[in-house]
Amino acid sequence: MMNNNLPGKIFLFICFLLLQTSVSAGEHYRGRILKVNGDVHVINEKGQMRKLEESKFLVRELDTIVTGKGGNAVVKFNDGSMSVMSEKSKLRVEKTNWLSHIGGRIYFTFRKIFGKPKRVSTRFATMGIRGTTFIISDDESGQGIALQEGVVDVESLEGEFEIHRNKEMDEFEAFKQQARDRQAQLRNEFDAYKKQTMQEFVEYKKQFTLEPNRVIRFDGNRVDDAEMTEQDEQEFTSFEEIAGEMLRQFRKQSKEHRDKQTEIEDIEASLEE
Repeated sequence: MMNNNLPGKIFLFICFLLLQTSVSAGEHYRGRILKVNGDVHVINEKGQMRKLEESKFLVRELDTIVTGKGGNAVVKFNDGSMSVMSEKSKLRVEKTNWLSHIGGRIYFTFRKIFGKPKRVSTRFATMGIRGTTFIISDDESGQGIALQEGVVDVESLEGEFEIHRNKEMDEFEAFKQQARDRQAQLRNEFDAYKKQTMQEFVEYKKQFTLEPNRVIRFDGNRVDDAEMTEQDEQEFTSFEEIAGEMLRQFRKQSKEHRDKQTEIEDIEASLEE
């Protein structure tokens, strides 16, 4: 039985495709810097530097955004992400790998990606992204990735990762039953007991998937995987406060984009019936 709303849906689908085509044809840039604080400048592919005195600056392929000491910037890319750069950070817009994190601490949030995943490269790994929020760090404190939501596929640049994970054995309830008459001392005793029941699991993989609320630290090809701490969570909050209303608007638009893509998939499924 034919869907009575199908002709209208087909018309909307065609209009959407025409709009997407016209927008893509008119775009000659990859993103826009929405906010700058302090020392922020852009270096183009010819090595020419332009210091940003105000926001709304367009970013093109092979541009490198650089924040100096005390500076930060908010960048929105037209193909589905927003980045918040802390001080002394560098982010380059690539032709092939899409984005390169060159140094510093940068917050990324991606809307849900339909089709081929985006890629972010670093000096220590390459990430495949479909729709996530994470922070990449590469500074004097070390190299790492903290993932707040979604998943990230992490691929080694050379050789296999040596992945170390600490997994706590689930024996707290049994221990508590045995020590019921020592409730006042239970927590301190359990902390000591827990250290004895922690097992380190080591895997060797060229690629692995980072799960939400996890943090990984890199030391060469060694990777230490642990739960996100309160300090890690606070770092996400700090980045989000820099972006403020711009981030809220981005997430609202991301939801609208996701709903539109779902509607298009429903139309395509109707056309195939």
